[in-house]
Amino acid sequence: MNQDILNQNDANTQKLNWEAFIKQDVLNFLMAHNLQAITVDDGAGKKGVIKRSAKGELAVQITSNEKL
Repeated sequence: MNQDILNQNDANTQKLNWEAFIKQDVLNFLMAHNLQAITVDDGAGKKGVIKRSAKGELAVQITSNEKL
């Protein structure tokens, strides 16, 4: 039972780390290089997309495949 809780906590931590990576490091890279869009894929089902709209607004989309 305790192992299940630890595994669930590890999965939640990895998800937060991925979201933080997209919203911080990848976003900073996009802005520093004045890019219109960037897509990041970890090869294991997680993907992050950041796009700049015509108005200059930034849209962030984060997806993941999770096995239950």
